[in-house]
Amino acid sequence: MTNYSIAQIKALGQPPEVLNRRVAEHWSGPLYMRKISPYLSKILLKFGLSPTAVTWLMVFSGWIAALSVIKTGILGAVLAVIFSQLQMLFDCCDGEMARVTQEYNPAGIFIDRFGHYSTEALLAIAFGVRVYLENGERVSAIIFGLVFSLLITFNKVLNDMVHVARSFSNLAKLSEDKNVAIPRNGLIAIIRSLFRFFPIHKIYHSVELSIIILLSVIFNVSDTVLIFLTCAAFVTVVGHLVAILTSSRLRA
Repeated sequence: MTNYSIAQIKALGQPPEVLNRRVAEHWSGPLYMRKISPYLSKILLKFGLSPTAVTWLMVFSGWIAALSVIKTGILGAVLAVIFSQLQMLFDCCDGEMARVTQEYNPAGIFIDRFGHYSTEALLAIAFGVRVYLENGERVSAIIFGLVFSLLITFNKVLNDMVHVARSFSNLAKLSEDKNVAIPRNGLIAIIRSLFRFFPIHKIYHSVELSIIILLSVIFNVSDTVLIFLTCAAFVTVVGHLVAILTSSRLRA
């Protein structure tokens, strides 16, 4: 079995076109994950794991993160942060390994999406269950968790719906040009630009969400944070829908 060097993994697994993608690279990647991932990728390759197998490790890490949230007390929230970080690390590794070994598998992409969608939805549900257990078993917390989960899923599905709509209309693959996502309506474009300073649309990834849950537990404001996140998710979904329909993403 080929023993890849760290230099090879970085060169083949982290090409500029991957690191500079418009929406696919999470902020933790260039900040620290991509500095760590080649070393883990080297170990995983040495053990003969396939990129798809590592994608499943990513999925299971996310599910364990969500399960950890339900455990009341600080330990559960800390474990959620740890496993969310591990999920993101595996997410970096599976792509690197696929590019290094040239083992490309559409099923891997499908499993990757399934992992992220299910993890973020389960984190929201688990947060609702946690608040339910911490605050006298109020049923409203469960309802907020379920609504929060649904809104997170809607927000993610909207991006995939763009690709599906373009495919069904025989349009080319969506360009990586950032201008494609800018609304054509001037007022909506200005409103959208404000989200660069208040990026509430980015707090629903497992990494961010697990950190927010941990902070809410530390400061004992979980119930208030759950309500805020659910309301913010509603605003995000509506804004995302309007931004897509008024941009060039659904045009040739």
